[in-house]
Amino acid sequence: MNNRSSWKVRALLTLAVASPVPYTVAQSGSLTPESDEDVKLESFEVTGSRIRRIDAETPQPVVAITRADFEATGFTSVGDALRALPIVSGTSLTSIDGGTSFTPGTNSINLRGLGNNNTLVLVNGRRAAPYGSPGFNGFQVVFDFNSIPTAAIESIEVLKDGASAIYGSDAVAGVVDIRLRKDYQGMSSELSIGNTFNTDSFEKGGFVIVGATAGKASVVTTFDWRERNAMYARDNDFTASADGSAVGGFDQRSSANVIANVRGLADRVTFPAGRATFATPQTNPTLAAAIPTNNFYNFQEDSGFFPETRSFGFYTRGNYELTEMLNFFTEVSFRRSEVRIDAAPTPLFATNENGDSASGTIVFPSTNPYNPFGQDITDLRWRMLAVGNRVNDVTSDVPRVLVGLEGEINENWSWETAALYTKTQTTNTNQGTVFDNLTQEAFNGVVIEGETLYLNPFGPNDPRVLDYISGENPNNDTYEIRSVDASVSGLLFDLPAGPLGIAAGVEAREEEIQNIGTIANFTGNVVGGSSGANTFGSREVFAGYVELAVPIVEQVEVQLAARYEDYSDFGTTTKPKVAVKWRPLPELILRASYGESFLAPNLPYLYTTQSVSFSPQFLADPLRPQDPLNQVRQLGGGNPGLQPEETDVTYAGIVVSPFNRKRDSIFRSLTFTVDFIEFDQTNLIDSLDAADILDNLELYGDLVIRNAPAPGETVGTISSVITTFQNLASAKYIGYDFGVTWDHDFDTVGNFRVNLGATLIDSYTFEGFEQAGTWSVPEWRGTATVAWRRGDWAASTFVTYVGAYEQQFTEGDVNEQWLINPQVAYSGFADMTITLGVRNVFDKAPPLDQGSTSLINAGVNNPEPAFWYLRVGKEF
Repeated sequence: MNNRSSWKVRALLTLAVASPVPYTVAQSGSLTPESDEDVKLESFEVTGSRIRRIDAETPQPVVAITRADFEATGFTSVGDALRALPIVSGTSLTSIDGGTSFTPGTNSINLRGLGNNNTLVLVNGRRAAPYGSPGFNGFQVVFDFNSIPTAAIESIEVLKDGASAIYGSDAVAGVVDIRLRKDYQGMSSELSIGNTFNTDSFEKGGFVIVGATAGKASVVTTFDWRERNAMYARDNDFTASADGSAVGGFDQRSSANVIANVRGLADRVTFPAGRATFATPQTNPTLAAAIPTNNFYNFQEDSGFFPETRSFGFYTRGNYELTEMLNFFTEVSFRRSEVRIDAAPTPLFATNENGDSASGTIVFPSTNPYNPFGQDITDLRWRMLAVGNRVNDVTSDVPRVLVGLEGEINENWSWETAALYTKTQTTNTNQGTVFDNLTQEAFNGVVIEGETLYLNPFGPNDPRVLDYISGENPNNDTYEIRSVDASVSGLLFDLPAGPLGIAAGVEAREEEIQNIGTIANFTGNVVGGSSGANTFGSREVFAGYVELAVPIVEQVEVQLAARYEDYSDFGTTTKPKVAVKWRPLPELILRASYGESFLAPNLPYLYTTQSVSFSPQFLADPLRPQDPLNQVRQLGGGNPGLQPEETDVTYAGIVVSPFNRKRDSIFRSLTFTVDFIEFDQTNLIDSLDAADILDNLELYGDLVIRNAPAPGETVGTISSVITTFQNLASAKYIGYDFGVTWDHDFDTVGNFRVNLGATLIDSYTFEGFEQAGTWSVPEWRGTATVAWRRGDWAASTFVTYVGAYEQQFTEGDVNEQWLINPQVAYSGFADMTITLGVRNVFDKAPPLDQGSTSLINAGVNNPEPAFWYLRVGKEF
């Protein structure tokens, strides 16, 4: 195999991001495309296969992103760069606008829109520890890309196909393998700064990389740090107000205002709707000063947008050659991420909080001297501004230790074994939390320092009262992985068309999760919050796999793979995969695969403690129409009986390089790719509330628990309804990926490279309902890069496109979005590279999402204003 073909097939993989320098294959023995000499290449492992090979083009569709590619996007976060890939769809978790989320400050990706927990993330080929706190509904286990040491990244490979037959659970939508540096000699460093143009979200950072070899030992170490200031929603015109009525949306300002609103007054003459408030803050509220109206609070004025962040850490890879055939290696890393993001001050809706009223909710008693209405108030709506913002102050620590041995049996066989320990430990202090019971006590009157003090919802309050009702409410979450593995790869024997390759291995893994809140969380004793639950769960997994690379004829390779896994909490599963690559002509590659993937139930789905709640609506019992409507008791929490989600994945693709054999053509490297992929999912984990269950008793009647029938009755009354998660949903995704790459060196004007990538969601149905093109599921996404380099100068422009999709609650669409990120670099001064760039250079506001409280959809559209950055790197 000559280096020209090696470069060509490798370059096919880079469809989504590009570098301002000529593309270099990041594999041992590979060369840049400028040379046409034949060379002998060493084998290596490519994501999607455990078999070491020379040809980087496997039967699997893989996007390869080098370190230079990543830097050329202009992003400083791995999560931001990966979310620009066209294959990412649906809603991802972002640190933007995350003040009230389960996982504030996290950065995840949602491949194909199948769910943030449907992508397996590897670090140097082994599982990475997920984020300590479950995301979205508080049950999904997700990976936080903020935990990756960006300074240590060598490359990122994204497998766009299901791969449970090779990697096991979670590899449903694909696999992201973060390759960290293993071989580096010398020392380099970089400092960077940047900021938005019209607001202050100043960012600064830097890193140092040192690598050395002494005798049989080698080591590479990176240290990095980065900080960014917070930005508030009020800093941007497009997020400054929650009132979307001016742009055709909804007025979503809150009725819980800084001066409380009262409802349910008996005096309907003075207050016709039974509602009242005050025009100005009242130190001594009187009935005469009350006005019969509502006032509303723009919570965007005090809400965070970009969080304040700080991260630092190190990564070290060491190798020691014990013998010519045996090598010891170790990887040690630690990363701390600190995120602080504000949410608006606590809203008190008395009807939702625990208190002293007859129905068990908070009451503003008539005995409170600040209550001028002569009656107990049970519907009070108040924004507790004087307490201060709710603050998520999150610290996340990610240690990782790997030790292993690797060796060669002969020139055709290699083996490896290693032990891994890694975890993510997350603490959120939850500052500015207000507690139900203390608020009720302060409404009733509480003795502090020998004085009886009362809480005033209409005006100023004694600071001692505010301190009494509020404080921190910390939670501590941990996700821990311990594993040992062993593998072997080599050539079994020669077939007529070539050698039969094989890889086989075993793995034993233990995963453990702990989500520990306070008694206030567990009992729902938090104003503005609902009752939570703790999670204590673990599982043990044993796995064995085998993979074959079978040459049928010289132009055809078949990949056969199977993986067996034994889970301590639900049993065993075996998943197969078959893939084929056919190169009938040097200009053409055809490939296809079929495989089965699965997602083991995330540990929170299994082991979250049981909780009891009541349906928010009064519901009828279809089997007892004579009974009055009632709030139904709901049993939630984990469900230990859950089974894995199942997915069948079908893939077919074509790679065309029409001028491959024309060495003198400027279009020699021009390559087109088209991929088709289908995910057919069953047994998906979902939950139903009591209303859904009672409306569909013929399907879900077994989730209704009834009391014994009274004498003469055949059906008893409802005791409770099981609303825990169940394996009850199905979905199907059909999509197409398109790519164009071209690279050429011109003698006089330098090197030019163009990469285009796009993904079309042709159909995505969930329980038979079409999702493609609906809210948060744009049918089209794409990227484009034009890059140039000549001598010491380089420039590139990275473009992302997100197609339009339907508004959630109103007619019309959330419009399409184009973002353009140019940069220029100069490397002709003192071994330094100076890079200047701008993200969103035209400062385009994100499209309006009229149904969102912030009027943007940060999980789909990038809302960052124009941001300039300057990087200065130095080689020593």
